[in-house]
Amino acid sequence: MSKRLRIFIAAGAPVLAAVVLLLRDYIISLKSLFPECTFHRLTGYWCTGCGNTRSVVALLHGHIFTAVRNNATIPFLCLLLILLYIENLAALLGKDIRLLPRKGLFWGVVIGLFFV
Repeated sequence: MSKRLRIFIAAGAPVLAAVVLLLRDYIISLKSLFPECTFHRLTGYWCTGCGNTRSVVALLHGHIFTAVRNNATIPFLCLLLILLYIENLAALLGKDIRLLPRKGLFWGVVIGLFFV
């Protein structure tokens, strides 16, 4: 990755996080615009995507355990983004650290656990 892109990510990510926190109430109010899950309405069972909106709302309120209980995918992806951001900052400072595995088997298991 080029140094210019790393600097852009290092500067842009905190700004984006601050904007999301400032607009938190507006973002939470948008959940009423999403349609009800058709699968849940027809069968009474939660599908694999059910809980994403509730998970995001819980994270925006700072309730991490509630977010994981609603749907673990969103907090897990946020954790991955944070780890990638830390790797990016370390690369800017000249340190070569790897917080995330780079092997395909690990990511295959992760995708199998959360997205199937």
